[in-house]
Amino acid sequence: MLEQAADSNQRAVEFLSDGLCIRGTLRVPSGDGPHPLVILGHGFGGLKEWTIPETVDALIEIGIAGLAFDYRNFGDSEGLPREEIAHLGRLQDWQDAITYATTLSEIDPHRIGIWGTSLGGRDVLVVGSIDRRVKAILAQTPLIQWTAQSAARAAGYGDDLERYYLELADDRRNRQLGKEPRYLPFVQATGDEAKEEYVESLSPDEIRNYHDRITLQSFSPSVLTDATSLVPLIAPTPIRFVLADGDFLPGQRQAYSAAGGRKSLVEIEGNHFAPYLRSRRQAIVAAQEWFAEMFMTTPK
Repeated sequence: MLEQAADSNQRAVEFLSDGLCIRGTLRVPSGDGPHPLVILGHGFGGLKEWTIPETVDALIEIGIAGLAFDYRNFGDSEGLPREEIAHLGRLQDWQDAITYATTLSEIDPHRIGIWGTSLGGRDVLVVGSIDRRVKAILAQTPLIQWTAQSAARAAGYGDDLERYYLELADDRRNRQLGKEPRYLPFVQATGDEAKEEYVESLSPDEIRNYHDRITLQSFSPSVLTDATSLVPLIAPTPIRFVLADGDFLPGQRQAYSAAGGRKSLVEIEGNHFAPYLRSRRQAIVAAQEWFAEMFMTTPK
């Protein structure tokens, strides 16, 4: 654990995941604990400073602690290559964050929730399907389907899968020969207008670890091609989906329909980036109210 920050209720923390040092920020409400906790992670290339602190503010207001962390290879956390999405490694980071939280005296290990957005939204669906230590989940605008076709389009290849596979293979070979990874711009020249608007809205403090790049291998196909089949396994853990009515990501409502047990759907206006921009407050309130219901109400 690192030295406590000036704010006595906030401190930098670190824990190990696959031998890598994963770093984050823990905020704990004033007063006697142990407190419930929500662990929060951002999306594809997102950092812990992006939007998440405001959600933690809302949780602190109602007596819930918040732990935000950077995934391996990003931000303050260790891992190489830098700015590379580790699709399976992220899941290990989430589970090790949960384990770390259970060691903290001020945290109630029986009231731990997880909040993820975009790719982080998929992460919490997967983790929630396999880890019963999680007692409540919020998946915001989750990435549900990650096929070769969707990955290639996200990387700027359109439907040219032949070139996509060829250049992925060339990059792997070059790495094996000791060359640097190939990087793509985080915000691409065309088709990323909403992402560009979001990045431009960030403050200097929020972008201190932002380098406008992401490795080509971040867009590799994953065995997690569709999270829908895992969603029924989440029950009986309660789950809330926060979905934007103009989101371009497919499969979100089908995934919600597949959920069993206690579930909730909140719809907000806008595109995939609306929870961070035009519908930001609505998304934050949806998280605050959900975790208040899960952790701060007296069972009847």
